[in-house]
Amino acid sequence: MSATPVTTVMPVISASRRRGAMRLLSVVAFGSLALTGCGEGKEPTDPADPTAVAASTGRTPASTGRTPWAGTKQFVTVDKAWAEGGLTYLSVRPAEKKVNTRFDTWEIIPGTGAFTTVTMTKDARVLLTAPVRGDDASGAGRGEPLPSSQAEFVTLLTQLDPGTAAGVGYDLSFDGQGRVAKLQTLYRP
Repeated sequence: MSATPVTTVMPVISASRRRGAMRLLSVVAFGSLALTGCGEGKEPTDPADPTAVAASTGRTPASTGRTPWAGTKQFVTVDKAWAEGGLTYLSVRPAEKKVNTRFDTWEIIPGTGAFTTVTMTKDARVLLTAPVRGDDASGAGRGEPLPSSQAEFVTLLTQLDPGTAAGVGYDLSFDGQGRVAKLQTLYRP
């Protein structure tokens, strides 16, 4: 009995199907990232109140005296920013971000409820994209985050049209004491 060679048939995937599959995988990956970074779509009315946090997130904060956002990353909208006594303050509310595959950009879904005041650390990093930083950054694309000072951020935010400002989202990183250690705007065309 002689052995017959086995021929493997490899399906041929067209380039357009491969691109479509990659787009789908990208959407799923970005969607997963957005969902993990947006506070699960639930928001505390007062992050300093552990009972409000436990009720809105289903998680009980550690009894270490830390604020609920300490050591976390949150996606928020900012109502206003101001400097007082050498510190920068932000009035924030959790929000959601979703990938808009039709235009390869983000869709920001503002949260509801009260805004909460948070403090920035004195050395907090501020990275701005358009529309907050404007279009006049030489040699940089509008979506490229560029470093800025906290004072410049406060000035730029107050100069934005209220409708535009309401549609901008921010990724905030909090330190172990619940202060903002990094703020980065999400690019919006």
